[in-house]
Amino acid sequence: MPSITVHVLPPSHPCLAVEAALRLKGLEYERVVMESGRHGEPMEAIYGPGNTTVPGMVVDGEPVHGSRAIMERLKYELPIWKKETYADGRSEWVGPDNHPAETSREALPVWDAELLEIWISEGNDYRGRHQQDRLQHRSHSPSTVECVAGMGLRGDRYFGYRPDYKGQVTFFEAATVEAVRRELSLPDLSSSVFRRNLIVRGIDLGAWTGRKFTFQGIDFQGTEECKPCYWMDEAAGPGAEKFMTADFRGGLRARILTDGVLRVD
Repeated sequence: MPSITVHVLPPSHPCLAVEAALRLKGLEYERVVMESGRHGEPMEAIYGPGNTTVPGMVVDGEPVHGSRAIMERLKYELPIWKKETYADGRSEWVGPDNHPAETSREALPVWDAELLEIWISEGNDYRGRHQQDRLQHRSHSPSTVECVAGMGLRGDRYFGYRPDYKGQVTFFEAATVEAVRRELSLPDLSSSVFRRNLIVRGIDLGAWTGRKFTFQGIDFQGTEECKPCYWMDEAAGPGAEKFMTADFRGGLRARILTDGVLRVD
């Protein structure tokens, strides 16, 4: 049984909904009632910069902020199947990904690509730091990483970050890493400095915005380019932002549609 703490502020309806879901699933939890009007700062201290609202939930030390993200997390901790009835009279049981129990899921294009590196970090170094120094959250490069549909990469800073978040995972081309090294004359520049999750080779990322695809048995949906900002000049070197604005060099943001584990090739 996981250790769960929820931070609430009655009579907030999102807080009541989260607690009802916890009780429905039979999960025991510690209830911490925040002080009205003074909860922003302590919530931000627990759940990260900008996360000042209730509710919040900490599961085995891992913070999950916002009712939508919490509901998604609970859905995958203990999935509930439901019966869907459609306008044409059909009905079927579907799971947490809205995939039928007895029929195969949508057939998607499969990427023929290599996964060269995985990068995750528990915190943001640059987001919300305009005219301030960057933070120093260390990036980790595991050989595997768990993808959770609707949530992100487990252990990464954007896991459960925001409902329907477009950047649950970011893909980055190895060719771009090599091009930046040549452009900036930095042959030893680590791919970690770009703060992208998955370094891949063999796929044109710019062709996948707005499209669904399968990679290593997991379904994704490309959403938009992860455009570089001025921080890239500090992270990689002067001139990096300008160079990376061309040819979709910022990488691809995507949503995760099904659960699974990615592995470095």
